[in-house]
Amino acid sequence: MDELSEIKEQENLQKQAIKLKKEKVIRGITCPACSGELDLREGIRSFNCKYCGTLLTTKGISGPIKFYVPKKVTREKAIEFTKNWLGKGLAKERGLKEKAVISDVFLTFIPYWRVKADVVGWVFGQEKRTRRVNNRTETYYVDVEKKIQKSFDQTFAACDISELGVHKVNLEGDELLPVDFENLESQGMMFNIISSEIEVASKAKDEFAKVAEYSAFVDRISFKHYDLVREDIHIVYYPLWVVRYSFAERTYQVVIDGEDGSVCYGKAPGNNLYRAVTGIIGVGVGMFLTTLFAPIGFIGELEEGAFIFYLVSLVLGIFIILWGWKKFRYGGEIEEGTGINVEKDKSKKIVKSLPSVDAMAMVKNTAGSMALGIVAGAIFNSFKK
Repeated sequence: MDELSEIKEQENLQKQAIKLKKEKVIRGITCPACSGELDLREGIRSFNCKYCGTLLTTKGISGPIKFYVPKKVTREKAIEFTKNWLGKGLAKERGLKEKAVISDVFLTFIPYWRVKADVVGWVFGQEKRTRRVNNRTETYYVDVEKKIQKSFDQTFAACDISELGVHKVNLEGDELLPVDFENLESQGMMFNIISSEIEVASKAKDEFAKVAEYSAFVDRISFKHYDLVREDIHIVYYPLWVVRYSFAERTYQVVIDGEDGSVCYGKAPGNNLYRAVTGIIGVGVGMFLTTLFAPIGFIGELEEGAFIFYLVSLVLGIFIILWGWKKFRYGGEIEEGTGINVEKDKSKKIVKSLPSVDAMAMVKNTAGSMALGIVAGAIFNSFKK
């Protein structure tokens, strides 16, 4: 009898061992609500925290679906596209295409989050309108409610791309294949994903909502509500050729799109002669326009129309002055490419590099020019009378 009980006990132990072997347990999972340490059996999709009772959902360890865009541009073509870019434009140093020495060329696969979603919602507020009353333009506001419904398809870098400068890529029409890590690693360098899906989803929602809200053209917003629907987030590994070259004992870099051969990001030395000429001409022509028509704006019967004409020339002159100053100020190095976020990068660059003294001096000079025009106009008026 004792032998039979021992045999049964051994069989039960073997069954339990087999069950435990088949049923994998993931240990060390932390509850986001109470930070309690949990053990999770493989295959469980939802469960309650044993400490605080919070209902939690799980996601497979593989994470989001991953794709890659196959490389179509060869190493030789990447070098050719780089040299063609170096030879284009007056803003780059003369002879750059012939004198630049290619020092390194390698292929990388950069992970990008691709976020596709629709923003739907409502915006309530007031819209500004104008009307003519007694030959005068009057501004008034009317209550409006506008529906937001806009589709987005945008990419966000999933790793640190500060060295490459390619913040976004264009996936429209590109062939997407299930990722094959062994194949990609054999072709070039692969970067690791360092941002989370939750972080990217939140960032995308904010950016999409701002664009959609702006498209509603509501001047005074009193209430707004929007949601992301049909949301699809996945990873795409994109091929980029990194071409490094040296010129005048300095090293620069150009990043070529491995799918279509376009320049995603390129940096090149600027042409100092071009900087000087554009700076001088821009400031000179701008100052000429801001002061030339000032006396005309205050002469005789054409006073109102001529004054409007002067204001137009004043605004145009200021714009040309700023254009010439920026060409001179930032023309030492040229940065171009389809992967640059123009609005963000340029605004940051200007804020960091523009000294407050220069800005104040420019404002003072423009204001002084306008005051000089007014005084000159008044003198011409007094002579006519």
